[in-house]
Amino acid sequence: SQGVPANYYNGNVRNALLPLIANQGKKKPQTREYTFNVISSYQLAGLPGDHKWLKNASIGGAYRWTSKGAIGFLGAAPDADGLIRNLDKTKPVYDKAKGSLDINMSYRTKLFNNRIGTRFQLNVRNATESGHLQGVQVNPDGTFNAYRIIDPRQFILTATFDL
Repeated sequence: SQGVPANYYNGNVRNALLPLIANQGKKKPQTREYTFNVISSYQLAGLPGDHKWLKNASIGGAYRWTSKGAIGFLGAAPDADGLIRNLDKTKPVYDKAKGSLDINMSYRTKLFNNRIGTRFQLNVRNATESGHLQGVQVNPDGTFNAYRIIDPRQFILTATFDL
């Protein structure tokens, strides 16, 4: 049948090539242009006062930020038959800039008759995130066609022993 190769090309090959064709000669808008990372830790022993437990405690955190990035392109003008077959490389659809915050707290002590050094640490990963679905790709009309699951904040408690 005459239509089978054309249908295969339009459905499988051409659709995969459209974003590549739309990006020819341009910087890649899917790559986020700016990123910023900072990490910090503070030993509470430096605080004023006579609190023995503070000398063994520390707090810290990390912040990560990325600028916006394209997740697709809007469709170009429809062909004569009314179907949109091409993407408009001048109309990217952007995902917003993102930031995430991690927090950690730790405490050092000795257990078992002061023989085994121990460190307890609580990490809160993505402390400001409550979890959601995030669109990561769009159709030519701007509606999402692919999503990823953004995990909510996680609490991780670890104990490390010096043997």
